[in-house]
Amino acid sequence: MKRFLLFAMFSALLSILIGCGGTGSSQPSTNPSPTAAVFITGEDAPLPSVLAFNVTVNSITLNNSSTSVSVLSTPTTVDFARLLGLRTLLGFNSVPPGTYTSATINLSAPLISYLDLTTTPPSVGTINGTLTNSTVTVAFSQPLVVGSNGLAGLHMEFDLRQSLQADGTGQVTGVVNPQIDLKPVMASDPDAQITDLRGGLVSVNVAGSSFVIQRPGGHQVTIVVNSQTRFNGSWNLSNMAPPAFVEVDGTVQADGGVLASGVEVLATTHAFLSGRIVNVNPSIGPAQAITLLVGEEMPDIPSLPGGFPVTLDVSQVTDYQVCFFDNWFTNVLFNNSSLVVGQRVFVGGTFDSTSNTFVPQKISLRRQGVEGDLVQGSVNIISGNRGSFQVQNNLLVGYLLSGPLTVQTGNVTLFVNVNGLAGLQSGGAMKLRVHGLMLKDSMTGKPQLWAGRVRVLP
Repeated sequence: MKRFLLFAMFSALLSILIGCGGTGSSQPSTNPSPTAAVFITGEDAPLPSVLAFNVTVNSITLNNSSTSVSVLSTPTTVDFARLLGLRTLLGFNSVPPGTYTSATINLSAPLISYLDLTTTPPSVGTINGTLTNSTVTVAFSQPLVVGSNGLAGLHMEFDLRQSLQADGTGQVTGVVNPQIDLKPVMASDPDAQITDLRGGLVSVNVAGSSFVIQRPGGHQVTIVVNSQTRFNGSWNLSNMAPPAFVEVDGTVQADGGVLASGVEVLATTHAFLSGRIVNVNPSIGPAQAITLLVGEEMPDIPSLPGGFPVTLDVSQVTDYQVCFFDNWFTNVLFNNSSLVVGQRVFVGGTFDSTSNTFVPQKISLRRQGVEGDLVQGSVNIISGNRGSFQVQNNLLVGYLLSGPLTVQTGNVTLFVNVNGLAGLQSGGAMKLRVHGLMLKDSMTGKPQLWAGRVRVLP
């Protein structure tokens, strides 16, 4: 009975992991625009030692032989190291219909946070990076064709592995030679799906089946819901109201809004931090404090800047949640004794601007990605795709584990570019990108990744 219960829990968890990714069906806009529109999504190809890479994207312009047009004019700071296996919305703009062959990107203010293995114990180091080129023009492998009153997209991947210079020991030097890939996409393409969009709730329009969120930096996005949209818990448009922080998965629409496949009310607080846990104190038993490498925050808290670690007192936090997994299993999966280094979490709370203090009230476990080499001989098949394997991740996860990371899979795990666990078992050497939830193994105290998606990389 216990084994069946655990497997049932795992099946439900994996279903949620895949559901969190959201594929959302696109619907035609009821207010057609007189011009075409272009949206931009962002992702990352990681460098293992880099914990955060914040850079300001000042502008993006589309080019052809006769003209250049702006698709992003508001400077937007992005932590590309956070977006391993996740995609966020960077910008949206109307442009003249036409065929575009390249894009020019202007960058500034790179800030690198990395795992410094030269100290005892290892610590988080930060470097104000230096760009070898602040303006980069990228030619498209296929032209971006923007039709009249249509919608087109660009998927932007910042290849940190090729962009950040490292010395002979593998430590980053701070020199950034931007290597960026831009790929034209349709709104229905997997690379165009929005899987990591969150912000503060501004307003709710129940009659219009929509609400507005404000992103860090001030950009507002309209979110549209329909009968297929999943809400966490008992939330719906009728009981949503500011202050609240909301995360959305979905598909960009022709008017610049996002049709939500999933809506999660993260917290009804006035402030939040999100990032990766780099220390838990104590490591066994209920956590009293965690050190969080801040990736995002709202509002802007000068004493807790993005890209830097901050220690938070979590001894009074009793509200623990898991991404879109909102039932009695939640406390079994994630609680104050389940925090472990490497997890990506959202921390909601209050911020006192007078004393400049942030008080945590809620911690939510978020999806994350890990990249590494498949450990040969590690694939264990129980039934179909139910089983496990190991990946060797360099530096952060590898250091924390002093060895490979165990990845648990189920029959609802999505495998990309490989025929499931059997393909991993017989396929030889592979580099993998695994996406899911990092949970603490109650037996070993170490993290394990419960995978919603496994992708074999070229």
